[in-house]
Amino acid sequence: MLTLVASAILSFMIFFPLVVATSVFKVLNEKQSSKFLRIFFPKYYLYGFVLSAIGLSLSTYYENKLSIIIFLLITVGFVFSRQVLMPMINKSKDLKDESKFNKLHKFSVFINFLQIIGCILLLVTYLK
Repeated sequence: MLTLVASAILSFMIFFPLVVATSVFKVLNEKQSSKFLRIFFPKYYLYGFVLSAIGLSLSTYYENKLSIIIFLLITVGFVFSRQVLMPMINKSKDLKDESKFNKLHKFSVFINFLQIIGCILLLVTYLK
């Protein structure tokens, strides 16, 4: 069950940059894509939070310490990204502060990367 949750998180996190982002930037202009992403990302982070919270709950139920730690970090990453980082990114975009926007965006990508690594670690550990 833990591998199913980790797989679900990993799949939607990989699906976004490979399919959604590339499509958005090909089809929509900058203003439209910005509007779309502001609607999309809160849902993306909420979906990730729900899945990782399920994984955390299951890990606690099964008393699996490694999974508890990894799912806890993944969950915190989604909450932090949605509640703290995303508003800061939007504000820097609104203020046209490209330098700050780029730093914050890179930080959000880094958090996503760590979450992906966490999911892969769970899968490698439990699919043996």
